[in-house]
Amino acid sequence: IRTLDIGADKQAPYLALPTEQNPAMGLRGIRVCLRWPEIFRTQLRAIYRASAFGKVAIMFPMIVSVQELRECLEICRQVREELNKEGRCFAEDTEIGVMIETPAAVLIADELAEYADFFSVGTNDLTQYLLACDRQNGNLDGFFDAKHPAVFRALEQTVSAAHRKGIWVGICGELAADSELLEQFVSMGVDELSVSPPMVLPLRAKLRVIHAKDGRA
Repeated sequence: IRTLDIGADKQAPYLALPTEQNPAMGLRGIRVCLRWPEIFRTQLRAIYRASAFGKVAIMFPMIVSVQELRECLEICRQVREELNKEGRCFAEDTEIGVMIETPAAVLIADELAEYADFFSVGTNDLTQYLLACDRQNGNLDGFFDAKHPAVFRALEQTVSAAHRKGIWVGICGELAADSELLEQFVSMGVDELSVSPPMVLPLRAKLRVIHAKDGRA
């Protein structure tokens, strides 16, 4: 479950976020949560309480520094402590992950992996920031290339950093559902793809073919 991820192209009128000249690089994602921690704590309480009824995980969007991640983890610790004092049931082993959506997160992925249980690479925003192309700007359609070599190098670097620290990596965004890239993702060592329901069965079928070809179970 991703914590509140608004700002830029995703707005929430009830928060009355300020109008920004460059919202893609403005007050969004985890910055909103840390700006209004009371909203953040409410989300975290709800997710932890839900964990008593089934396996869930928490992930933070738009993390760009270890300090931000440590602040989030401290708030999580406080919320767990509160729930324990209230006698509320929750899963103590709920995984906590980081969305890798910016070049900064890619470059310090090895440091973030020291504190996270998993990474989820948000390819839509990562492509936007790597290529300096606003993905909401129709005039840039010819320049926004999710299959740019820089995107794949960033993916490889993130997967490598995560696996060195023993954590798993998923990919979300439109790129994850591209069946033509599935074999490349497998060769990179990507552990999970987050796709829309209609894509699950076709990707599973192709994955079986890839594994059979490689002699894997």
